[in-house]
Amino acid sequence: MELRVNQKACCDHYNTDFVPPDQDQMVAVSEGVLNGTYEIEGVRYPSPEHMSGWWLTTDLYNGDVNSLKTVHFSHVAEAHPEMAQYMALPVGYRFILGGQSEHVWFDSEVAESV
Repeated sequence: MELRVNQKACCDHYNTDFVPPDQDQMVAVSEGVLNGTYEIEGVRYPSPEHMSGWWLTTDLYNGDVNSLKTVHFSHVAEAHPEMAQYMALPVGYRFILGGQSEHVWFDSEVAESV
């Protein structure tokens, strides 16, 4: 319940719609996302219903989409509760989190991609 409250507050902060992923929706992740302390870049793409739309990568990502794994949103939220609050931002949003940095922005090209 606390996660949803934090997600709603995040969306309110960025003055945008509240679109939280379901616990069983899938997230595409690169190496280092679930078990590392790396800077993580997230981007939410338009996606089929079973996917959350979120792609999360670290500097370990080699650019090959075939190297990404899909995991349930619940696993991401468990591994990174501090990051999961951003994951109710709608399609088109991006974030970079790590260390002392936090950068969140809307990317209209991503939002309009098919």
